[in-house]
Order: sequence, then structure tokens, then C-alpha cells
Amino acid sequence: MPFSKKTEDLIADFRGLPRTVSASARRAPMALGNLLVVLKEQYKLEKPSPERSLVENWASVFGKAAGRCNPIRIKDDHILIISVTNQTLRSELQFRKKEILERIRQLKHCDEINELVIRG
Repeated sequence: MPFSKKTEDLIADFRGLPRTVSASARRAPMALGNLLVVLKEQYKLEKPSPERSLVENWASVFGKAAGRCNPIRIKDDHILIISVTNQTLRSELQFRKKEILERIRQLKHCDEINELVIRG
């Protein structure tokens, strides 16, 4: 059974053996500024996205219900999955689904979203 690095080091210390050194431990640390640049490029954090637009406009789309529902993810670039706090709210949003989708599609970068899945 493989142990975690911390456990292996503890066993090595107990037995008087040298600690294991992984490839990541030998690598020089990266400056935080450089790491942030790499992460921005890798995850396209500066690029406009439907997720960002939804988060910024969540309250205007869902009104009073905004605090009781949360976006989960956008599936296949056109299905927005949201989570609600209770079944009553789920039913209310199901009735308003068409209206909510229209508001979402009016947001920047969200014109591809054409389906709303509400999970309780």
C-alpha cells in the first residue's frame, strides 16, 4: 500500500533512513508573479466568458431568488445547471424558466445558453 510523502518521511526518520526526494522538491520554486501569469494563460482568466458574465449579473437575472440559488456549471456550452436551496424555489423557477432564459441570453457571451437545469 503506498503511503503519503509525509508518512514515508516519518517512517524514514524513525528508521534512520534518508527522506525521499521527489522531482517537485528538487525543482526551484517559481516566483508568485510568474505563477499567476501562467495560471491566467492556462485557465484563460482574463478572457471574457459566459461564466463571468453570469456571476457578475446573477442578481439582475434571478432577482429576489439570487441568494437562494447558485450556478453549478455550463455543460456542453449551452446548458446552465443551477442549484437551489429548496423544492419550493425549484418549482417557482421552473415556472419562470422561459423568462429566466431570455434574461440570460441577453447577457454578453451567454447567447449560446438555451437550456436551464434546476437541481434541488
